Amino acid sequence: MPEPKIIPTRNLGLITASRSSFIHTNPLEQGFVDGIEADTTLVVWAGWFDEAADASAGVFPSDFRLWNEGLDQLRARLDEVIPVLAECNARLMLRPGLGLVLSDPHSVTALIEKLSSDRVEILVDPVAMLTPAMAADAADHLPRLFHKLGVLEACTGVVLSGAARVSDERQTHCPIDWSRPFDQSLIACWRESVFADRDVYLTNEACRAHIA
Repeated sequence: MPEPKIIPTRNLGLITASRSSFIHTNPLEQGFVDGIEADTTLVVWAGWFDEAADASAGVFPSDFRLWNEGLDQLRARLDEVIPVLAECNARLMLRPGLGLVLSDPHSVTALIEKLSSDRVEILVDPVAMLTPAMAADAADHLPRLFHKLGVLEACTGVVLSGAARVSDERQTHCPIDWSRPFDQSLIACWRESVFADRDVYLTNEACRAHIA
């Protein structure tokens, strides 16, 4: 396993050791390319429409346009971004989650299968991708999530974190707690998946001891 990377506080900042930039810019927006720096991996949430979204907190309300227009708009934006990535020797890592254009294995696969560049990668985030109801049955959902996304080489990294319920629709990242069944299932399923050999991103230093 490569050395785990710590996601900056509130998911914004620069990890100089790995040259990974985390920004809150919506990749669907026109000025998105302005945030691309040379020789870096730019990590962003995977596109949203609702203006009530709070990217810094990872909160994205559901929007019907995600299914009707989302993938088409994201593909169009990537057509503009990929040449800039190549010119800057940079990479783009999209982080799926509920309320985003990419929210589940189906939408991720639909994007990647028609993508002609290896400069776009996916950062798999189980906590952000599962509802509390799904998390309650983590032993069933997590193996399928890791399997379906693990077959895609573009899914180069995974976020490992504890999960705490915020509402009926959403859970949030928190330090890993072995008293929670979801946290236990996440680490166990990760160890048995192909993601055990891919990049690991942690939401805080407290998680590091649990994956050693």
